[in-house]
Amino acid sequence: MAIDVYSTKAICCRCGQAYGTRKSYFPVNHGALYKGLGFIPICKDCIDAMYSSYLTQCGDQSSAARQVCRCLDLYWSEKAFDSVRVRNTNRTIMSSYITKINNISYAGKSYDDTLIEEGNLWNWGTDNVVDVSAQTETDDNASDDYDIPDEVREYWGENYDDKACYYLEKRRNYLLSGFPEGTKVDVGTEGYIKQICALERDIENARAAGKSVDKLVSALDKLYGSAGLKPSQRQDDGLDANMAETPLGVWLLKYENKRPLPEIDDDLKDVNGVRKYVFTWLGHVCKMLGKKNGFSKLYESEIQRLRVEKPEYDDEDDEDMMMDVFGSGEEYDGDIL
Repeated sequence: MAIDVYSTKAICCRCGQAYGTRKSYFPVNHGALYKGLGFIPICKDCIDAMYSSYLTQCGDQSSAARQVCRCLDLYWSEKAFDSVRVRNTNRTIMSSYITKINNISYAGKSYDDTLIEEGNLWNWGTDNVVDVSAQTETDDNASDDYDIPDEVREYWGENYDDKACYYLEKRRNYLLSGFPEGTKVDVGTEGYIKQICALERDIENARAAGKSVDKLVSALDKLYGSAGLKPSQRQDDGLDANMAETPLGVWLLKYENKRPLPEIDDDLKDVNGVRKYVFTWLGHVCKMLGKKNGFSKLYESEIQRLRVEKPEYDDEDDEDMMMDVFGSGEEYDGDIL
């Protein structure tokens, strides 16, 4: 009996669970091994279970994920894995990674491509196999590799070993570096940052174990908001960020509040009289509107200076008028033309 590869129904070949559709339950893959279906025939839950099993054995996320890729003939990229490991999503770490390698940069590649890039395709036994036994022997001394100051260990408490303290302190310093230089973080914000670091670690561990992280991510989002670390909250702190999209008025307000101009030297104050000119004729508008203020007084003073009064003559005659209008200081000889 021929298999209908276009059937929407599917059964996981690992656990035997039947699903009404492949979509959302089976990861998409474009590699040559799965080209006929377009899906990996193992459900997402089983892939997460495989990852958790390998993680328990080796204790390293990267090694556990690579072993899953080797079993399922999936392309392995340390860079791609690191990019999905630091993201806060509702997907498990393996689901996020498989989605990542389905993009145009990695589509169609398999584990063979990984070995070819590393030059180990035909080198048997050099496939970066994790020596679990050797790692187990050194697990007890792993904390010796981390030089943790006593104050850091006391800050994080007795519930974390040296390795955990190292990564928590590293994450804490990263979050604190997002504040402007010289900022003194208050006690409340410091407490939020401490809880954020601890919760991020809990999310990473839960995701690595294939558990749901929806509630933890929601709690983390609230903590980020309480600490004022959300992008929407931090956007206004950067004066030089997204200036092309910031309205001019908002841009000026930011600089007036955060970087006001220093007081101008007396020698540089309105050297061209432009400021006085603008305010003088602004006073004309104020006077028209019946507003008595410094601008209208400045306008009246300037108008008084420019006002020309018509001369008055007691016994006005033609000769005197012509002398006033056309006179040049020379004696008038009576000849008009």
